[in-house]
Amino acid sequence: MAWWHVVVAHPLPALGVTIAAYVLWLAIDRLWLSPIAHFPGPKLAALTMWYEFYYDSFLEGQYTFRIAEMHRKYGPIVRISPYELHIDDPEYYDVLYSRDSPRNKSLHLVGMFGNAGSSFGALDHRRHRMLRQPMNPFFSQQRIRQLEPMIRRLVDKLCKGMAAFRDRHTPLHVYHAFNSFTTDVVAEYTMGESFHYLDDPEFSPHWSTTIHAIVLVGVKFKQFRWLISLFELLPPWLVKCINPDIGPVIEQKQESLALAQSVIDSQAASSDPNSKSKVTVPKGTLFHALLDSQLPPEEKQASRLSQEVFTVISAGGETTAKNLSTITFHLLNNPEKLQKLREELERMDPNRTASLVDYESMPYLTSILLEGLRITNAVATRLQRSSPNQVMKYKDWAIPPGTPVGMTSYFMHHNESIFPDSQSFIPERWMDMEQRKHLEKYLVAFTKGSRQCIGIPLARAEILMAIATIFREFDMKLYETTEDDVRIVRDMFNGHPRKESQGVRVMIQE
Repeated sequence: MAWWHVVVAHPLPALGVTIAAYVLWLAIDRLWLSPIAHFPGPKLAALTMWYEFYYDSFLEGQYTFRIAEMHRKYGPIVRISPYELHIDDPEYYDVLYSRDSPRNKSLHLVGMFGNAGSSFGALDHRRHRMLRQPMNPFFSQQRIRQLEPMIRRLVDKLCKGMAAFRDRHTPLHVYHAFNSFTTDVVAEYTMGESFHYLDDPEFSPHWSTTIHAIVLVGVKFKQFRWLISLFELLPPWLVKCINPDIGPVIEQKQESLALAQSVIDSQAASSDPNSKSKVTVPKGTLFHALLDSQLPPEEKQASRLSQEVFTVISAGGETTAKNLSTITFHLLNNPEKLQKLREELERMDPNRTASLVDYESMPYLTSILLEGLRITNAVATRLQRSSPNQVMKYKDWAIPPGTPVGMTSYFMHHNESIFPDSQSFIPERWMDMEQRKHLEKYLVAFTKGSRQCIGIPLARAEILMAIATIFREFDMKLYETTEDDVRIVRDMFNGHPRKESQGVRVMIQE
């Protein structure tokens, strides 16, 4: 009897045999025939992506910590999935995240958030370099220093909102306040328009909820990217019904898209002498920088520009807000360190007229900044890179071209041989300038290489100006907050504390 007659006569047993044969073939291919089959690691992780799914989706962000266990058992290089390797060796970081050698990103990393049109979502190193080039001057240190009046204005607005909590004798969730501040800063700079989150007397807690919802969906379903693509195709009203927390993101994306189209229309009208259009938009935005660049026309479409700007806003606001929240906790939890900060500020800025450049030269303030970046681990997940054409070498191991390899900032920042007592907040470890230079090699809060975070100068400016102002303006006490509310125990792309945490909350004193 021909095999198809057997299938027709007995479909269920035939289906079972087919599935079993497929699983057997898959096991042989992944465990023995794969070009990375000889790398050490758990066989179950090498066999199936469901292994990672279990730790990250069912156990909510535990795969990073499972990878740490793998390294303790198997050594500095392990195979953590059918396709991916992970390295835990601080001396290899500059090799993997190279500035000179081409590195591609992994779809497993960037696919969880959509926005494939943005430079963050660019997999190929050549496209990333093309998209990033016109953005670099916009986020240069020189340009950010020119933003000081705007940042100071929004710091003052932040302080005004915090003073209202003092007058109301109400606990303040500091992440909401800082997320409103950092989001308003980056939105006003990139789009020319603030979202006015600081104008909300409660500091727009819905936006913090939205950021958390985006990350949660991305992590839980990063192996099912088609679901994210499906969400993007659905009408906004239906998405809001399915997950109301996503509503503000949809509104922001629509606003960003409309503004991008307005800038395009405005530039087209200004170049046409016969046009009677009176479109008016803010000048000097990131949209203008991209439209005035040498990017090809297809990269100047409103949809792509809005993706680029929205990615910058959401990423730039969230990570810096986490740093500010964590620094706030540790300063309030260590009064002697807070006192040292205040003494330095009084000594070096007695008239309270210091500029951003002055803040950048204050040893203890900048040490607090660096220690905050280290201990916050705002992006706690591994960031995979691959060499497109060349074999990468790690000790005696040859890593085939195209193989995603990840390293994790959390492991770097808590390496006890580099940062002793790493779970403690110790700004003093950065005070010696020679020691600081050495330690900064291993500070990878913004990653490194050609794909390093573009917003470093802006983030540093926001942190320095906010910390220097707030802790001279207000006396605060922690409210029902312990170290468990800032210590990272979950990797939800961003580092998260225990699930039950209510965040860092303070009472502002009279």
